[in-house]
Amino acid sequence: MIRIYDSENTLLYTIRKVLNANFRETIDGEMLLSFSTTMSSSILIQAGRLAEYSGQYFSIAQVSKSMQNGIAVCNVSCEHISYILNDSAYDITEFYFTGTPAAGLAKILEGTPFSAGVVEMSDVCTMKINQSVSRRAALMQFVAIVNGEIEYSGYSINIRAHRGSAEYKMVMDGKNVTDVSVSYDYRENTASYTLSFFKLLDISVGDNIQIIFHPLNINVRTRIIAVEYNPFYRYNIKVEVGQYKPSVSNTFYIIEKTMSDLEDTVAEISEIGTRYTIEFGKIIGNGTFYFSKAYTDEPYYMVEADDGSAVAVTLLKNGDTYIGGTISGAQTATKTLVVFYCTLPGVHNFKCKGHLHGRTGGYAHD
Repeated sequence: MIRIYDSENTLLYTIRKVLNANFRETIDGEMLLSFSTTMSSSILIQAGRLAEYSGQYFSIAQVSKSMQNGIAVCNVSCEHISYILNDSAYDITEFYFTGTPAAGLAKILEGTPFSAGVVEMSDVCTMKINQSVSRRAALMQFVAIVNGEIEYSGYSINIRAHRGSAEYKMVMDGKNVTDVSVSYDYRENTASYTLSFFKLLDISVGDNIQIIFHPLNINVRTRIIAVEYNPFYRYNIKVEVGQYKPSVSNTFYIIEKTMSDLEDTVAEISEIGTRYTIEFGKIIGNGTFYFSKAYTDEPYYMVEADDGSAVAVTLLKNGDTYIGGTISGAQTATKTLVVFYCTLPGVHNFKCKGHLHGRTGGYAHD
């Protein structure tokens, strides 16, 4: 059943006859529902109202009508209620937080209809925003910073360390698998798979699975990153699998501070023992900036040239670790302030030659 609510969460109508439906969920926070019903069941279905299915609430985004095989049909497209955080009324222009992920999630959700649920991380984290962004974008940024995975439970939002089963579930060729496709990206040395099943197995978004499909010579361990199916006729489920890593954006914070201010920020972060640290320095002209340590996770960065030059940064790697960045596109006399936000877990000492511009942060060579 699908229940229709008004904007005040008052139940208006229960749809018991659904002609067709499609549900899609991805590990990075997308959740969509579409369905069609008879016109006689659609009198209270309007854009802006809410549809509830299986404990999840969706905003009705679009309603259309059509004739199908002589039957008047109402077609409805919905998006998860969390998408209302894209509304300008919830935009934030300034946000600074240092503390536990649970407290940070609660702070991000202040003034919204949502509450913080289960947060499985405990390491101290820091997030700063100083320009206008949507609340939903800020939420997704925070989830990425704590290296978590978002999960919805009605109006409660959870951040999991790993959604789904950590144990590998077997998916083998046989009577349940109807279609398998694989595409290879040799530039990234990766492969992605799409599977269709005759019926819904005991699988969900985030599950680790092992795919064995002899006709295509496939035997691989991977993870479910998206599912799509008709929730009222759970056959022909489509599953997308691949590797998932949250992406941290570089665009939420614009450098407006002096070198002295940044040094104070570094000191503050060092004192509280956050899992992120800042490497920064000033380079004249083009050159290479070396970190004081090597980092396993890809840093995100910001640059500011004193003459407005459109400088570019190319991250440097030594094997599987990041050791610095190369500045290009600067004029000979351009002074570029470069700031890298780096993840602390998994770091190890790395020493390199060069000299430091500024009192702390890393090594620069020009």
